[in-house]
Amino acid sequence: MQTRPPTRALLPFPQRGGEGSGQGGFTLVELMAVVAILGIMATLAIVGYTKNVRNAHRTEVIGDLSNLSLRENGLMSVRGHYASTSTGEADTYPVAPNDLASKTGAIQWAIADEGYTRDAVAVGTPYFRAGGVEHGFDALSFMPENGRSFCAYGIISGDGSNGEFGDEPPVFPLASEVFPNDGIELDRFYARDWFYAFAKCDFDRDGVFWEFTTAHFSTKVSMGDTNFGE
Repeated sequence: MQTRPPTRALLPFPQRGGEGSGQGGFTLVELMAVVAILGIMATLAIVGYTKNVRNAHRTEVIGDLSNLSLRENGLMSVRGHYASTSTGEADTYPVAPNDLASKTGAIQWAIADEGYTRDAVAVGTPYFRAGGVEHGFDALSFMPENGRSFCAYGIISGDGSNGEFGDEPPVFPLASEVFPNDGIELDRFYARDWFYAFAKCDFDRDGVFWEFTTAHFSTKVSMGDTNFGE
């Protein structure tokens, strides 16, 4: 007589999270850790993106000032003088430096603006004497890429301390950095016609300026010593 093998009892599949299964969901601590990690990653991504955007804008500014320097030297070769666009370091285009924080994005330039042409500046105004009415960004045929900028620009020039008007650089913060007055030999920087171009930038629109300068005696664009944005 054949005997049948004993049958195995069918056991139920363990249910996830069920009693005695040994498997549970995420704990509150684990969820909080994941959220914290995601927050850190998002912060790092934003910081990296902001830094890349800022560096791109900085590259544009350096290119613009280099371009202005070339155009100033071209004007000197053809017309015999440099051009001014500003009467002071707070007199900039397209806006005054302190107005940058209230702007969003790039600021449009317009060839009809007085600040672009400087048509209203009297010929006898200091730094606008040599060269007559040939001043302003229009005299230099300069326009930033796409006709917009994130910074405020200015150029101050003179005919030199040995010239007809005896122009010496103004006593402004950036001028003092460009033309340090700590030795007679430095007079050579402004004994003849001179200029310095500058840009004041507020890339983050937080009221903190990045400052850039170049001058007739240099081919480089420098960061201002008083710059706090770097």
